[in-house]
Amino acid sequence: MVKGSRKYLPLAWSSAGHRLLLTFMKMDGSLTDRLMLQMKSVSGGFNPNETTLCTAPARIDVLGGLSLEAGGVVAQMALPSRAGVALLWRDDGKIIFMGQHHGQNHQPVILQGAAVFSSRNRSSDHAVATADDSPAAWTAPLLNVFQSLINMGITLSPKPRGRGSMGATVVVDSDIRAGSGQAASTAMTAALLQAVSVSCGLSLTAIQKAGIISDAQRASDGNHGHVVDALTVLSAQDGPPAHLLRYSAQPHSLLGQIPLSRDIRILALDTGVTRATNRDIFGEFHLTGAMGAKIIETIYRDLGQRHNPVHGYLGNVSPELYRRYFRSMLPRRVRGADFLRTYGAIDSTAGEIIPNNMYAIRTTLDHLINEYEHAEHFLQAMEELSESPADAPLAAQRRLIMQRAGRLLLASHHSYRLRLQLSCPQADWLVDQFSTAGPKAGAYGARMTDCGGGGTVAVLLDTSNQAMDALLSIMSRYKHEMGTEVMVREAGTTGSAGALI
Repeated sequence: MVKGSRKYLPLAWSSAGHRLLLTFMKMDGSLTDRLMLQMKSVSGGFNPNETTLCTAPARIDVLGGLSLEAGGVVAQMALPSRAGVALLWRDDGKIIFMGQHHGQNHQPVILQGAAVFSSRNRSSDHAVATADDSPAAWTAPLLNVFQSLINMGITLSPKPRGRGSMGATVVVDSDIRAGSGQAASTAMTAALLQAVSVSCGLSLTAIQKAGIISDAQRASDGNHGHVVDALTVLSAQDGPPAHLLRYSAQPHSLLGQIPLSRDIRILALDTGVTRATNRDIFGEFHLTGAMGAKIIETIYRDLGQRHNPVHGYLGNVSPELYRRYFRSMLPRRVRGADFLRTYGAIDSTAGEIIPNNMYAIRTTLDHLINEYEHAEHFLQAMEELSESPADAPLAAQRRLIMQRAGRLLLASHHSYRLRLQLSCPQADWLVDQFSTAGPKAGAYGARMTDCGGGGTVAVLLDTSNQAMDALLSIMSRYKHEMGTEVMVREAGTTGSAGALI
């Protein structure tokens, strides 16, 4: 295969074809070479020993997704697609950003470093970079990394460095398609933060770095970084075996990494459709979920219950208790003004309730509660498969566990598709095709990931030849039906290590 080629394999049924497909699903190892070549082209007198180069992986929201906004359980994995940053400190007071993203060149941006490195206030240059319609908008999360560190009182003192004014050249490159729902911006921001940390000798914990990355993205127009996403691109273990990361979003902690059984794999299929960007879906769910939690807390108080198990997180509400008692008490839709008058204000960190807006309380909570339950049971199934040997006498029992896990993925997708209307035709087509192929072909389930509206589909397959045949067939027909190619990556394989590993 030609390096960097995006051409897809023709339909093939041999084991050799399967091996070629698996090779195609791995990361293109030329990322670091491209970064160094770009840095050499922009920096006169370039010294590679003074350049810090760091990379970070993409991630896939296997299951849980929007339940991040309810304090639920979340399952994520890293992908062998990566974003990288080459950092070279300067002494001429300039910050130069350049590079490319998934083959598309960024317009170079040159800013004055003094305002960024020495001020707590957003400079005019910084404001220009964060403007959504500015050619420099792509640099906003990167600038926010520098600004966040300065605002934390951290002195950036790279060594060796000249005696002039502090500046930097930042070259970025990424194999992760923007808008794919694979945390492209998170990976790029994490790579820069790690490069700054290494070159300046900063002692920051993984959770501190994840907070900086999340804040840097949230401060940028059109971005919604989450601490959990940042923890994945920082901390994921490299495969084999592939590892499934288990999180609690109360507020954010990595509970462990489950090694996947050797007879299953989870794939990320990029539909080529840019995920929804015209709505802050995570913000909407965070706000509406907080409103639902407020209603349930009020019900507990009105019933005279001293113990309130919610504690601000819907994830603490038993799904059975929710369906049996609370669901019927929730309004399907409520106007913001009516909610405020009946239940009062909510914590300002959840967002602002607009008096004239309508909020779909019950629909949102139905999805959040169910998604939390789906993720919990899916993780339990993955643990069962990991802890039991894949021996022939247990094959039938293992297939039943895989089928159970696959049904949980499908249930999540149907909620996106029917309850929330957050799917897209391309994702629906892929999910339907894998559902039709079914367990007899080694295909157990699939779902839309992230915030929906486009992006990536997660697929659970076994490692049989039949499963690879089904995948090859669906990939071939996808281009004919949808007019575009589907990009495939196997989660947790070699090249998926987090930036800290």
